[in-house]
Amino acid sequence: MSTQNDFHIAGIEKDETGTIIKSERLQPDILILDIQPQGMSGEELAPIIHRRSPSTVIIMLSDRDDENYARLAIKAGISGYLLKEKDTDILASVVKIVFSGGYYISTSIIVKFFSTTVFMGKFFEQEIEQNYKLFSKTERSIVTDLARGYSDTEIADHLNFSKGTIKNYLVTIKNKLKLKNRIQIVVFSLLRGLISLE
Repeated sequence: MSTQNDFHIAGIEKDETGTIIKSERLQPDILILDIQPQGMSGEELAPIIHRRSPSTVIIMLSDRDDENYARLAIKAGISGYLLKEKDTDILASVVKIVFSGGYYISTSIIVKFFSTTVFMGKFFEQEIEQNYKLFSKTERSIVTDLARGYSDTEIADHLNFSKGTIKNYLVTIKNKLKLKNRIQIVVFSLLRGLISLE
């Protein structure tokens, strides 16, 4: 990370306590958590960090290629979930994505999300049809752009809205679906067939 000209490493800590204290003191834009098996889990640590440093965006590096564990981390408020064995070479790119308001989940995890969902049968077709009605045309366009990794500014430019209008739409969508954050909106929308990235 130190080789990137547009990054500044504010600090490094080796344990959870030091990370919490330094995050509160430095209020970093991005925090990269290298989760160790013997330490606190990401879903335990992320909420603590967010309470102490609300504007800090969290990327988690993990050994666990497990969609259920990743789901817990997403619910805890992380914006990036990377696998150490597969994704560390794209870490710098992911930092830029989450800094601009986007989200990134390891491709391996996304595949597991989809493989554990049944995409067949009349019941699921009816469910897609019912869920599809949850979004207006504008809301569907916004969530589709969000799933493509666009920032609020990019979505606003693409759809000819103000950035504030996009934020208001996303709050409405989040409340409508009873979800906590944008990455949950994207995953839910993809899995339920509310949007398509063809």
